[in-house]
Amino acid sequence: MIFAYRYAQDPLDYFIILILTLIAVVISLVLHELAHGLVAKWNGDYTAKYAGRLTLNPLKHIDPIGFLMMMLVGFGYAKPVPVNPANFKHYRRGLITVAIAGVVVNLIIAFVGALGYCLMTLAFNHAVINLASNAAIRVCWYLLRFFGILVSLNLCLLFFNILPIFPLDGFRVIEALTHRGNKFCAFMRINGRYILYGLVGLSFIVSTAMENFANIPSWFQYLDVLGTYLNFFSTHLSNWFAEFWWLMVPLY
Repeated sequence: MIFAYRYAQDPLDYFIILILTLIAVVISLVLHELAHGLVAKWNGDYTAKYAGRLTLNPLKHIDPIGFLMMMLVGFGYAKPVPVNPANFKHYRRGLITVAIAGVVVNLIIAFVGALGYCLMTLAFNHAVINLASNAAIRVCWYLLRFFGILVSLNLCLLFFNILPIFPLDGFRVIEALTHRGNKFCAFMRINGRYILYGLVGLSFIVSTAMENFANIPSWFQYLDVLGTYLNFFSTHLSNWFAEFWWLMVPLY
């Protein structure tokens, strides 16, 4: 919803961009979780398959709270794919590859989405310069917005999930690389969800205050630790992707 609010110019624009955001969220979350299940299967664990999670059906993957977070603030999570590490052919390798599978897919989606953004930028500029119909210009504009949202969402999902906080993927990697009984992992298993809820809640409060109260000093935005972190890294990486594709895509 924050993306729709940011980009919309009128109620119709808001509705269309909200639908595009919904599509981008579903694509991002479903492919993220599907990647976990497929890599688990490749490592010898068929738990996700037997649970019916190796599917593109979004209803099998969407977590209500994680989905609402994605729609409201641009980062969140899906319903974790069930995995039984005891079935892995190589235990530690299986843990690590399954953990990073989702964020690797999000990275690929963002990279390809950046190409779509560049191409639609060219198409939009061409339509405007050549005085194309209003319908053609608006289609190009909405596709441009869609790819922008897709890139932003997937990079936020990537950097959110690599945090070493339970139950995110970054924690799974840390857990795989440390010995059993590690105090950090034990602490995170008990308190990780509360830390995440606190960070997300603080992010929502700060962003809402910044948008609705004009007299708040600019430094107040940095109290949103999670949002500042995600915005910094996702913006830089999206810019690098765009610069790469602009080297490949002819400007005329």
